[in-house]
Amino acid sequence: MSDAKRVSLGIASEESVAVGIRLSMRNYFSTNFLWTAMHTSRLVGEFEAAEGERPRFEMAHRSLAAASVIASGAFLEAAASELFQDAHDGHGLREDGYLSPLSPPTVASMAMVWRATKNGRNTDPVEKWQWMLECAGLPPLDRGAQPFQDAALLVRIRNALVHFKPENIAADEEHELEKRLRGKFPSNQLMNGSGNPWWPDHGLGHGCTECAIHSARALAERVLDALAVTPNYRRIEEAGWNGTVP
Repeated sequence: MSDAKRVSLGIASEESVAVGIRLSMRNYFSTNFLWTAMHTSRLVGEFEAAEGERPRFEMAHRSLAAASVIASGAFLEAAASELFQDAHDGHGLREDGYLSPLSPPTVASMAMVWRATKNGRNTDPVEKWQWMLECAGLPPLDRGAQPFQDAALLVRIRNALVHFKPENIAADEEHELEKRLRGKFPSNQLMNGSGNPWWPDHGLGHGCTECAIHSARALAERVLDALAVTPNYRRIEEAGWNGTVP
């Protein structure tokens, strides 16, 4: 059964088990992470567009914004890891399999890299995309230009949230993330008029979530286009997210 058909089915039938057919399924969570990032970002935008007192802090707004950024970072890493794991397992190499456009030497190189790095353990997510290009004999991305720079910044924000450590920040003190992020996207509209420090109160909002999604997709799609690979998330998105719009 093809990858696309296997994913679209999604449920193993009891009838198949009863007649002794062994059914295996392979999940690709990068698709779920991207959907989550887009869905929660839309909800964050709705909070900021709704009428109400300004400035104000909304627990749901901040929680959704953080979830969206974290999901974007998870998508960026998982989408690359899934393709390397497929190469390692020799999965999806024929017909409409995700790796079918790649040459045998490219797949072999990806599998070798995955083994050598212990499944990409403790590796910067952006570097995994560089490896993919190098395995295919293609020029790596310019680390000083886009989309590499914004993707690396996304990973930095994701890490700041996932590995959060509390710190005192004065309103007149420029946080390290403010130096890197301010001006790249619109600030959180719920905090208009607030004297709170820019990060995270002004910085973590709809503008940030949309920038995170764009940064993750821009890097992934630059590499995927170069490889002529159409992975799980692209196929599901083209099919309309299985009827559930983010």
